[in-house]
Amino acid sequence: MSPVEAWLNANTEGYAHLAPEERQAIHEFSLLWSFFEARVMANNASIGGFRARVAQAANHGSGLDVEPFQEALAFFAARYRDGSGFNHRFQALRFHPGPNGGRAEVEAVLSEAQTGAAETILALLIIVYRLRNNLFHGEKWNYYFKDQLGNFTHASAILMRTVELFAVKGLLTSPE
Repeated sequence: MSPVEAWLNANTEGYAHLAPEERQAIHEFSLLWSFFEARVMANNASIGGFRARVAQAANHGSGLDVEPFQEALAFFAARYRDGSGFNHRFQALRFHPGPNGGRAEVEAVLSEAQTGAAETILALLIIVYRLRNNLFHGEKWNYYFKDQLGNFTHASAILMRTVELFAVKGLLTSPE
């Protein structure tokens, strides 16, 4: 065990109870987010930036292929919707209010009102961004990362598929 993990085990509630695969998923997500933000978002991730970059990718070359994102889409649709609509887990994403908060785009895709590739990829990136914010701003500590393995596993897959998409289109930003 690393010194950091030993410290987290001793000084936080809940971390010691995480399974190794849960810890690994959180670590991997953090690294992938950093790489994604550097190479796809030029170190400046935002919902507005996602809109612009997804539109750029959609208009570059032969459009967008949503197939690599389907498993993650199915996971998040099942996680955030139930028989009565959007559930408490969806509310816990803590969208910012207003038209730039991303909630409308995510709701449209998860309810299948929008099914286009660009709209789907954008909605998934917004979900990942909300998970990222909830992790890095401390929200996930409120419930000790309970039930987060699927979130971070699928969020990481979205980040990898997005980087691959931008690489194929020649749209990655260069390291300085």
